[in-house]
Amino acid sequence: ISLKLRNQLFLAFCIAPPPTSNNMVKDLQGKFDALVSKDTDAQLEFFLKSFIFELGDSWKEVCDLSKKFKKYLKDQTEKRDLNHVQASNFLQQNGKTRTGLERKKECKDIDLNSDGRICFVEYLLLHYKAMILKSYYNRTEKKMTEDLSNDGVGVTGCGPKLLEELFTLPMGLDPKLVAAIEEFTAKKRAREKKMAKLEKRAEKGGVLGKAARNEIEQMMSQDLTAMNRIELTLNAAKKKGKKESGAAALEKKKKAEEQAKKAKLQAGRNKMAAMAAMFGGAKKAMLNKTKTKVTPNIDSRTKTLGKLKSKGPRQKLKKGHL
Repeated sequence: ISLKLRNQLFLAFCIAPPPTSNNMVKDLQGKFDALVSKDTDAQLEFFLKSFIFELGDSWKEVCDLSKKFKKYLKDQTEKRDLNHVQASNFLQQNGKTRTGLERKKECKDIDLNSDGRICFVEYLLLHYKAMILKSYYNRTEKKMTEDLSNDGVGVTGCGPKLLEELFTLPMGLDPKLVAAIEEFTAKKRAREKKMAKLEKRAEKGGVLGKAARNEIEQMMSQDLTAMNRIELTLNAAKKKGKKESGAAALEKKKKAEEQAKKAKLQAGRNKMAAMAAMFGGAKKAMLNKTKTKVTPNIDSRTKTLGKLKSKGPRQKLKKGHL
């Protein structure tokens, strides 16, 4: 085997190819497609689970946005999502002022499945873009490349980062907090569904309509009390979960990553040492074999030459004698 070929084999064996992110992107896109196929409340629930700590006390604003989004869908005679023009208008109505060109570019950037539509979770990624990007850079410890000084207005080209952060749930997320969020959204969904039915019945008027209107009023008082109780439970679980998933969890993750990095580095060194020993042994054996074939033993050469010299006079004497 040639020296060049040995070097190529050595490098191929010891140096692994750089990892590709194609599989991760496909996995995230598959999860996102599954999420956008669900209703607004399911998208709300997942967003809350992912960003409950970043939202802080303003998490209820996301719930209010879901109500406004569903009402806007109804006003626009849409079912689940909006076109880019409608989404731009909704963004403008909810305190996120932008120029027409900025809205157009940002809506296109946030349309992560490129279907020309903006569902609720895509709208939330746009509405809370600055918050999510800050969370992404804090987690990855990378240098920020976007200017977020103006709440992310005009910032584009960040769709993949937003998608990755959406599906990166907080470390050490307390199961009780997850359960509280799920209970909150389930109660919210059931309440709104029942209210919608009662409102349709109330619109018809008459005795049944009046009864429906009275039931709505009762729900407005009773259910709000129940919802407030669930909110208190959620807030308590959020505070507890924040302690368990904050700096301590991040430090634990960093230590684990450092240990894994050291182990990988040591494994690479061991592999290189083994390869070096293998190639070194093969080279030594080859040299020994070549030395044995080409260079005869000095003592054997001396003895042979001596025998030839000692035989010379005797042969001449015998010849003369004869």
